[in-house]
Amino acid sequence: MKFLLLALVLISSISMAQSELNVQVLEYIDYGNSGEELDTPLSVVVTSADSGVPVCDYQVHFSVSGGDAELAPAEGFYTIEEESAQGLVVQTDENGIARINAELGKMGEITVSATVTDHSGMPASASFDFVSLDVRAIVFQIIGGLAVFLLGMQMMSSNLQQVAGNKMKSILRALTANRFMAITAGALVTALVQSSSATTVITVGFVNSALMTLQQAVGVVLGANIGTTITGQLIAFKITKYAFPMIALGFALSAFSKNRKRQMWGKVIMGLGLLFLGMTTMSGIMKPLRGSAPVREFFTTFSTNPILAIIAGTLVTVFVQSSSATVGLTMTLAGSGLIGLQGAIFLVLGDNIGTTITAQLAAIGSNRAARQAAMAHTLINVIGAFYFALLALDSDGFFMKLVRRTSSDAMRQVANAHTMFNIVNVLLFIPLVPALAKLCKIIIPSGDDDITDDDVILDSNLLASPVLALDNLDREMTKMARISGKGVCRAAEHFLTGKHTAKRIMAMEDRVDDMQRDLTVYASLLFKENLSYEQTLRLPVVLHTINDIERVSDHAVNMVEARNRVEGNILDSEGPLTVAAEKAFQVLKNMTEQVALALETHDLKAAQKVLVLEGRMNQIEEEARNNYSKSLATYGIANMRGLAILDFIDYCERAGDHMKNIAQSILGGGVWHGQEPGE
Repeated sequence: MKFLLLALVLISSISMAQSELNVQVLEYIDYGNSGEELDTPLSVVVTSADSGVPVCDYQVHFSVSGGDAELAPAEGFYTIEEESAQGLVVQTDENGIARINAELGKMGEITVSATVTDHSGMPASASFDFVSLDVRAIVFQIIGGLAVFLLGMQMMSSNLQQVAGNKMKSILRALTANRFMAITAGALVTALVQSSSATTVITVGFVNSALMTLQQAVGVVLGANIGTTITGQLIAFKITKYAFPMIALGFALSAFSKNRKRQMWGKVIMGLGLLFLGMTTMSGIMKPLRGSAPVREFFTTFSTNPILAIIAGTLVTVFVQSSSATVGLTMTLAGSGLIGLQGAIFLVLGDNIGTTITAQLAAIGSNRAARQAAMAHTLINVIGAFYFALLALDSDGFFMKLVRRTSSDAMRQVANAHTMFNIVNVLLFIPLVPALAKLCKIIIPSGDDDITDDDVILDSNLLASPVLALDNLDREMTKMARISGKGVCRAAEHFLTGKHTAKRIMAMEDRVDDMQRDLTVYASLLFKENLSYEQTLRLPVVLHTINDIERVSDHAVNMVEARNRVEGNILDSEGPLTVAAEKAFQVLKNMTEQVALALETHDLKAAQKVLVLEGRMNQIEEEARNNYSKSLATYGIANMRGLAILDFIDYCERAGDHMKNIAQSILGGGVWHGQEPGE
């Protein structure tokens, strides 16, 4: 029992023992440049614990307990003992102060400890915490990390569009006036291509092409806002440590696989790996900044000012043209502790506003309906950002508490807040879609730029999505074929009966020439995009089809000129050539209708009918030529009227040859087979 009491007394006396000395840190700068000495030396003052009187001529041991730095005695002080490159002993002066210089090494947080030991062996210590900063490395790594992130996003998005192009097209084509289907389509397409900007630009292009109504477009935009949250959720899973294996796997698939689809999936995986690598690069450079008071104060002031944070988020997104990139950057700042959850939410709200600028830029030069669709996107995100900013103003309010409860991880909280914002915003606007469409029509009223059936709509914003750009070309080629067919049929009627004016027919031919120029330029621009193998084979056929359509129209000019050699209504006269001319006209008219139908719907039966009709046209032309030859042999003189009719039938036959080329390309699957189509 006595032994136990003695032990308790000893333990109590030891725990109550304190050093006779105090070590206090004097004022110092908490950051410096890598490779340079701190502007202000590190200083401590040693005082008596009882009286507070400074203790002179006492040894203070300085050591680097964290980070990379080299210590040296400050001017006027000298080293008693140099223990290592990272530790030394300095004598206090008459004021009890010991002072050293620190040369900073590689960037990061640094801790220097100052320890004294009293006569009884009890230690007392203090520490300095500061940051070694390399401004150039910070700038380069943030810019480089962001560039790698954007490269990965672009690679992933473009190849996902290639892989999922047809699915994306079918989803968007399935849109109806049902706003719920439109929202679902927008979310699915954005999730597929990993870019809300791409979806909204496509939507604006569809509205501009009159393939989608404004109300449908609003639904797609709402869905795109949900789909874009997928990227943030992927980042929040913290699978960035797999960045290099993903890059390696993606490269192996893209470089060594012979399967085209596997190659594109490899680029998708490699793009995702680059995205994570960019995040890791930016995150790694952010962490040392936490130890700098000025940096912390800057971000704290910056992020706690709602207006400033929202504006900053908007401007950064406008600059990098990717809300996913700025949301990822915001998550990195939050994960590094540089900004709080509240500030991160304000930045994310600004990101959502900034992403609407892409649609606004895409709508420049488009028609009124397309500009209204872009305006709807902006209104949805601006209104949503406004009321969510009000909810987030109270750091202890319901919304902020709800976000904190979703996860203990700061990055996950930001991703969840982003998802919650977009889902709630969509739910709010679903019943307001008709009202929002009306509001957009009030803001951007009707003008003189409404499109007509004959207007060519070639949206350059769709070039980044080749599957949709090719669809655009197909639609406009059909339009061109109908105008060309109408023109050549009017020219045929003009030759036979004098109906229609030459001026009107020539104007239609000029219109076809203009369409040929525009479609050819658009197709040439599409060659510069990242095309799939099938798309690469389709484009030459598209160009040949455009030329064939224009050549059909050229024969309308020949028919108008041939009319100058005849008078009256040719169909009123009798004879085998007149009958042949009327038959040729009927076959020509039927062929133009079937070609337009085949181009519009890729109807193989219609294309087959064109081939049958072309064979019939050849037969008519051959019979007419034989009849004309018999007439010459019988009468021995040339009939100028008969010669003009024969030329007319020849023009019909040549126009039929070009329509045959178009039909054969459709029957061949619309892809290039390595040889010129026949005349």
